[in-house]
Amino acid sequence: MTVSSSTKLRRPDGRSSGGSLRPLAAEVSCLSRADGSAKFSSGSTQVLAAVYGPAAPRIPSRERANEAVVAVVFKFGTKSAATADNTTSMHPGYGANERELERFVGDSLMACIKIDDYPRNVIEVVIQVIKSDGSLIATALNAATLALLDAGIQMKSLPIATTCLVPTNGIDGGYRFDPTSEEEVSEDYSVLVVSTDSVEEGVISSITFGAFQLDSFLACAEGARKASKAVIAFMRIAIEQKITREAKTLWSS
Repeated sequence: MTVSSSTKLRRPDGRSSGGSLRPLAAEVSCLSRADGSAKFSSGSTQVLAAVYGPAAPRIPSRERANEAVVAVVFKFGTKSAATADNTTSMHPGYGANERELERFVGDSLMACIKIDDYPRNVIEVVIQVIKSDGSLIATALNAATLALLDAGIQMKSLPIATTCLVPTNGIDGGYRFDPTSEEEVSEDYSVLVVSTDSVEEGVISSITFGAFQLDSFLACAEGARKASKAVIAFMRIAIEQKITREAKTLWSS
């Protein structure tokens, strides 16, 4: 799928356009002890998300009288910093620590969950990075969103994230969406991760690494909006397949 009319080019994984996304893959309800879970992949990047709750908090001070608290835990796996060809890779979170990544994911989820439906409860989202080959933060948020759907959490909309590389030389149309880790290490690009709202189609949150102009931000936000439609369509298929499997199991028992 292509999200922009970027200049034709040859990317490390064979894509010929900066606006082309990598193949998506997902496995829903893959953890038996979680209330909802999903393994989400974008190309070689794989992230596992688990949802626990809503449930009463173990520590009373964490609860809010009129709404739920969404707690995000981010964990890196042993393969999270390795690429297929062992090339030098930047930190999978672009240098951001776990707390910063948890805040970005948590803020995006909080904006879309009907937290008023779950007063005095905590919804815990645990994100485990299995393998990182670029676009890690976006893949992590998308995995968390799919896990929340699996858990049956009431949502106002779906937060979907997209990663975009912005050329530091200011060349128009040189954006690269859903980059690999090899592309991310280039000093010729700044990194922008944008989460968008599936209903209003506006920007919920963003996290940036490097400098760029407002026009570049707006172009990436528009590309992220288009990319989110493809991701949402894919998630819908994944959930429908899960429901079909469960129905077959029910009727065969």
